[in-house]
Amino acid sequence: MINIDTVTEQLHQPARWQARITDDAEAERFLEEAYGVKLRLRWNQEQRQNDVRLTHVRTAAGSFAVDEVCVAGDVEAAPDPMNKVVGVWASSGRLSTDCDGIAGEAAAGEIALLSQPDLPHRSSAHELLATTVLLDPSVVAEVAAGLPSGQAIVPIRFTSFQPVNAAAAQLWKDTVTYVVRTVLADDAVVTPLVAGHASRLLAAVMLSTFPHTTAARPTPCDRTDDKPVLLRRAMEYMDANATNDIALADIADAIHVTPRAVQYMFRRHLDMTPLQYLRRIRLHYAHLELSAADRMQDTVTEIAARWGFAHTGRFAVLYRQTYGQSPHQTLRG
Repeated sequence: MINIDTVTEQLHQPARWQARITDDAEAERFLEEAYGVKLRLRWNQEQRQNDVRLTHVRTAAGSFAVDEVCVAGDVEAAPDPMNKVVGVWASSGRLSTDCDGIAGEAAAGEIALLSQPDLPHRSSAHELLATTVLLDPSVVAEVAAGLPSGQAIVPIRFTSFQPVNAAAAQLWKDTVTYVVRTVLADDAVVTPLVAGHASRLLAAVMLSTFPHTTAARPTPCDRTDDKPVLLRRAMEYMDANATNDIALADIADAIHVTPRAVQYMFRRHLDMTPLQYLRRIRLHYAHLELSAADRMQDTVTEIAARWGFAHTGRFAVLYRQTYGQSPHQTLRG
């Protein structure tokens, strides 16, 4: 038996749907339709009558989606290429996966990549409750290469399915939580611009969390000293860490240069200091959050503080200079 509750998509709102399924065959058919590939599932545990085998909730916006998946028992899968970059955050149970000789595992509280986006893989899950993030490989490749849409070489190739360290894993989880609670909130209004920024933010954090081989392609403006490439890496690091308390020394350490070199790059190529650029990033995300906020529950002061602007009056002045209206006008929508 399959019981599906569908929330009708409204203009400029994230698409949402959910399913609770008690039959193994129906669960497989549903998942194959949801992910668009043949999965070849094998359940290794007998199903008890009327037990829910699968609960699946999806929220999608633009080129990305976030799924909440609960699978009862033990199941193995041998899918065709997913054609997505899929990150898995296990809340309970465990997941193991293998793709082209690279293995990944995630138990409660851990994250892992599922596979290379263009290759088949094998995976197994035991009593898994997880949040999965699905990204368009072309968006991830564009962010990795620092190139405009359609110019990056796809697919991207990851060299490990495990996070580079605990701090990177925590940043990934914090970013996913932020996107779910703001961009994909129940009453959020998501324009294509907001969805695009959110997908690129998730892609940047995915790239900083899981090692990969993609490198930025040289452009005609690149000099032999490679400064524009390092500048892009610094900008990507700052964008990925916009919610964190980072300083000039952290930025320099991330790209392996001195703090003075970072200051020089930003002054020369952007005519601003690194911390001015970081403030602009945070102002941008505050603007996105104000645009998607619920004016009955959220306040300008709370949103400004969340992005590091403790003085509401100064925030309002900077906001009006940048966006041509007060933050309260944006919040009122």
